[in-house]
Amino acid sequence: MATKPKILCLHGFGESGELLRIRSRNFHRVVEDHADLVYLDGHLDIANLHLTAADLDRDNSTHVDFKNLAWWWSRKSKTVEYRGLEESLEQVGRVLNEQGPFDGILGFSQGACLAIIITALLGGRAEHGPGFGIEVTHPPIKFLVLAGAFLLSEPGYKYLYAEKINVPSFHMSGEYDTVITRDEARAASSIFESPVLFDFVGGHFIPQTPQCANAMAAFVAPFVPGVLGDSADDSVADAAADTDAADSTSPEQQILQDVSA
Repeated sequence: MATKPKILCLHGFGESGELLRIRSRNFHRVVEDHADLVYLDGHLDIANLHLTAADLDRDNSTHVDFKNLAWWWSRKSKTVEYRGLEESLEQVGRVLNEQGPFDGILGFSQGACLAIIITALLGGRAEHGPGFGIEVTHPPIKFLVLAGAFLLSEPGYKYLYAEKINVPSFHMSGEYDTVITRDEARAASSIFESPVLFDFVGGHFIPQTPQCANAMAAFVAPFVPGVLGDSADDSVADAAADTDAADSTSPEQQILQDVSA
């Protein structure tokens, strides 16, 4: 039996792997049993970041009992400091070594930013700046599915984005997203050779519409055998055909739109 493609799934700031599992149920329906999805938890518990040292010295009554995790948190002074990022990259490096190889990455918000960093590092950018912090023996990532993606703004990380990333990428962006603006999302997609852009009416989330599912299915089909299948409905097949047509006419980027309410 052929090995299923494996996809690493990275949650957003203040969330968890389990919450992303819920957020990404549309994507899960697309790949169904054709891929193994690995939902990773960020190492950084930010639930108590707003508490003072005195609060933390008291009994556990001040602590929350739900997962409120992140890959890093930003501290701004004269420069932007991404606290926890180095530890997150080392954590991901261990996962790549121990649970890989991963064919693709699904990332939401901060997880989408991290997915881009991982892809850049595995593509050779680690030679030009800080990497995973450990030796990582993992092949390049084959594809990305991103929602609410953005780039690190601190100049010290420009080496990650100095060259176009030649990895197929699917970018979802909400017209009314006030967390990651359309301009920030476009800046993230612009560092890829041939991004597929899926614009939708909505905010900071992964769309659950059939239109989005069809577009994702068409995008991941070359990497996840069986997604379209013999029994794929006409709408998914049409989405695949539309993607092929866009490929032939617009080699730099495609823009798909979901205007459903």
